[in-house]
Amino acid sequence: MEQWAFDLLKSNLHHLYVRSNLGWDAAAKRADLEAPEARYLVARNAHDPSDLKGFLMFQMVLEETMDDDLMAEAAYCYELQLAEHARNRGLGEYLMRLLFQIGDFWCMDKVMLTVFKDNHGAMRFYTKKLGFSLDEISPSACLPPRRAKRFDYEILSRPCRPWKLEINQN
Repeated sequence: MEQWAFDLLKSNLHHLYVRSNLGWDAAAKRADLEAPEARYLVARNAHDPSDLKGFLMFQMVLEETMDDDLMAEAAYCYELQLAEHARNRGLGEYLMRLLFQIGDFWCMDKVMLTVFKDNHGAMRFYTKKLGFSLDEISPSACLPPRRAKRFDYEILSRPCRPWKLEINQN
């Protein structure tokens, strides 16, 4: 399973990593995928369990905020990868909605993810279809435009439980 996940990730994103400031680091990607904190949602064919369609890998993390005294509890989506033949069928949206349910169950503040600016399809999917917006710690949200332009990624987020914000304000 780990090799399949790595191969799918490489097939889908290698070209974006190579062009990015980060570059492609196979060992680092394998370490991310194999981290003990990593949790997976795996999509497979109901009639043939060996027919894997894609996966969502996430971790529950404490993430920084713009307030030095406050950390956010986040369900952080590290990877959402689908095989070519499984795209545009609602599977990615379904996996992300499962992650929101998990985040809500565990009372997380938000779901977060990082996306390359050049990955226009993913940016459109997360912002238009799922309602994500720039997180407060995303380069474009917290840096002057000239400095933010140096970063080739954005950090997106969406609250898990919008009503939790209202309760905390009272």
